[in-house]
Amino acid sequence: MNKAVFLDRDGTIIEEMGYINHFSRIRIFPFAIEAIQLFNRSGFKVVIVTNQAGVAKGYFSEELLLEMNQWMKDQLRKKGAVIDGIYYCPHHPKEGSPKYKVDCNCRKPKTGLVEKAVKDLNINIKESFVIGDRPTDVELANRLQIPSIFVLTGYGLGDYVKTKGALPVKPKIIFNNILQAAQFIINYDNKWRKNR
Repeated sequence: MNKAVFLDRDGTIIEEMGYINHFSRIRIFPFAIEAIQLFNRSGFKVVIVTNQAGVAKGYFSEELLLEMNQWMKDQLRKKGAVIDGIYYCPHHPKEGSPKYKVDCNCRKPKTGLVEKAVKDLNINIKESFVIGDRPTDVELANRLQIPSIFVLTGYGLGDYVKTKGALPVKPKIIFNNILQAAQFIINYDNKWRKNR
């Protein structure tokens, strides 16, 4: 079985731009490329799990979302950073057409996206991590009973300042960005697991 890192997309790998509805708005953090390369070399499956309620709200189609995700994946691959899977939730519990106005099991912090990835990619969830810039990412990790890393990119710093460091769900650890998180996981993974 494979160990994995489950990464948020917007604000963690790419700049937070609100509802991204055009390829020109996909701006990959340079440090995210290096982080993904580190995970690739260290034997982690790299899986993106992302809420994309912009589909439900009509900001962009699911077809465009798929195209943009593939484009991002291709851009990363060209730089030697491989994404093993992208899992997204297009739903919203209160808005959208009947097809997308759904109280689903895939919208983070619910665990449906990760459960699908675990099955598809033969992942050992107990050897895995979640990294993201929102409390929902931390809550997702808590529900999965795996370590969470909160990053201060995207909405992360704003949420941290707003709560004066008292986030609604406490992460295992906080870093400035995904590269610092990757370096920590790779260098201290075994020690951390023994003590958590």
